[in-house]
Amino acid sequence: MINFNVTEHISVVTFGNIPYESESDFIYRLFRLSAEENINIDMISRASVSTDRTSVGFTFSDDDISLMLKVLGSLRFYRPPLVSCGNVKISIKTSDMINGRGFAMKVFSVLSELNITPILVTTSEDEISVVVRASDSSDFEKKLRSVFLC
Repeated sequence: MINFNVTEHISVVTFGNIPYESESDFIYRLFRLSAEENINIDMISRASVSTDRTSVGFTFSDDDISLMLKVLGSLRFYRPPLVSCGNVKISIKTSDMINGRGFAMKVFSVLSELNITPILVTTSEDEISVVVRASDSSDFEKKLRSVFLC
């Protein structure tokens, strides 16, 4: 059985170019301040962007954007973050992903076919979550359902 979940009003913050030597401390302070403001951080994605730099992106509810801007205003960072509001998270969950193959390929084939650039993607053992612009979400969801439920 495949479950789809659609969550609207999602904000994304992405920091790029974080030096490795200060990455853990920076992310800890960011998430500590977010927790102190009772902001629920949802998806988290971290990636190396070079041999000495990293990036981190995460999602939270649009309802908390003013609190997050307060948090961001209290931090020092090397480059201002990208902030995007009003997005939609579409999650596909099935136990078939645990030992199955090709689920990510199907998701990215839909993104490619519809010429949609995902804002953030995370996975777990049995789930793929993709954040897209609200303007892309309806077509993306419909096509995903047709691919996965055929």
